[in-house]
Amino acid sequence: MAIFGGVELTTAGKILLAKAMTGKTLKFTKGYAGNGALPEGQSIADLTDLISPRREMEITNMDVPADIGVAKITLMMNNKELVQGFLLREIGLFAEDPDTGQQILYCYCNAGDTGDPIPGQDGPDAVYYGFNISVFIEQVKDVKAVFAENPLHVTYIQLNKSLDEIYIYMRGKINSLQRQIDTLSELIMKNSIAHLAS
Repeated sequence: MAIFGGVELTTAGKILLAKAMTGKTLKFTKGYAGNGALPEGQSIADLTDLISPRREMEITNMDVPADIGVAKITLMMNNKELVQGFLLREIGLFAEDPDTGQQILYCYCNAGDTGDPIPGQDGPDAVYYGFNISVFIEQVKDVKAVFAENPLHVTYIQLNKSLDEIYIYMRGKINSLQRQIDTLSELIMKNSIAHLAS
């Protein structure tokens, strides 16, 4: 299993963060997965792209808890139409520069030799790969993301939350129906007693 360690902001990401702290929008647009090994002496801060990008990752969820300076983002990808498999070693998150519209590598992580194998679609396995990333955003107020259009990309947490909400809703309906049945039963019982007494 891949061990990515910490996610590190690039220099371009830090510049973008500084812009966002002046009131501009910090908009995350996509993730990317690759199989590049980080060369010895290579500073992550200096990267402007993945070393060997292989597959785009869609943003399927973003949570920005109040006052902790971190955005929690879920990235997803699959191996649909992936001709050749690869060892997933590196993941980068991109954001849009509000001044130029350019895609900026905001942060990056690399798992080295502990990467996860992603098979090509010509094999027997259909693969969906999810990655949760915590991104440093300081106290930026306007944080947005470009979410995946595919509604089938649902995380385990999202699914459980939806199921809990459905359960609570249905439990309430059942309880309400039970109260109506109890009230009706009580009225029938009182009417029966009154009828027998007369």
